[in-house]
Amino acid sequence: MSEPGNYILPKPVGEAETGRLDLQHRMWLIQHHGLYSAPLSKPFNQRVVDIGCGTSVWTIAFATEHPDSHVLGVDITLPQPKSASPNCSFAVADAEGDWLFATEPFDLIYGRMLVNSIRDWPRFMERCLRHLKPGGWLDLNDVAHRFFAEDGCGEAESPMLRWWRVIFQESSRSNGIDLDGTYGHAQRMRDAGFTDVRERVFKWPVGAARAGTPEEKAIGDLQCQNLPVLIGGVTATAIQHGDLPGMNAQQALALAEEAKRDVAENADKHGYYMHFVTYVGQAPR
Repeated sequence: MSEPGNYILPKPVGEAETGRLDLQHRMWLIQHHGLYSAPLSKPFNQRVVDIGCGTSVWTIAFATEHPDSHVLGVDITLPQPKSASPNCSFAVADAEGDWLFATEPFDLIYGRMLVNSIRDWPRFMERCLRHLKPGGWLDLNDVAHRFFAEDGCGEAESPMLRWWRVIFQESSRSNGIDLDGTYGHAQRMRDAGFTDVRERVFKWPVGAARAGTPEEKAIGDLQCQNLPVLIGGVTATAIQHGDLPGMNAQQALALAEEAKRDVAENADKHGYYMHFVTYVGQAPR
């Protein structure tokens, strides 16, 4: 069993995970028709921090789009971007540790897919508020860790649902991750002192057959590329950490392959989908 606090996805980020994170970036761009949801003034020429910047794709894109701003990307491992704008910099830090990188307050704190990284959400919200300028914005975008099938199939018919419970959820729980944590962000923001809190919930299908909007169709196609890599990465990391109660490595790898085939062959049939969420809040003026 791993120690609580281990990251359930591959670190350091290899080629496959880099491609998956960049794919994920594309899905958020499709959903928001841009890089962020916070109602920023334009032109925006202020201080920004990207918490958990990963491959730095968002950090660099925002810095390029807003050349008069200064954008700092923060992660537990230092990104190695091939190129970056001169108004872009990076720091190694744990968002749940000391924020030594916050030498001055920020106008925008951006975070995406942090659910697997943050254990103490109320403390995180309070810290974000403390390091924002009056009137600054917190913009969080994440996944709710539940996996659904529109046809109501159970685990007997769905290797994907079985993998999600046996490997993904168990690995998450053993590492202290609140699987429903993102559903409570709006209230956590208000409790911390944020104002003008805004919440949006999106349905992201796996496959395009049952998608409703053009955004859902595009995201559904990309999800069919995203999930197999996620399955492989989480399974390999769970084996490495020993997060497989009642299952050996060979059984875990076999179930992962079944889940990948299920996504490829049956995603449209079962109508698989997940919920993704965006929360925006403003620091009091």
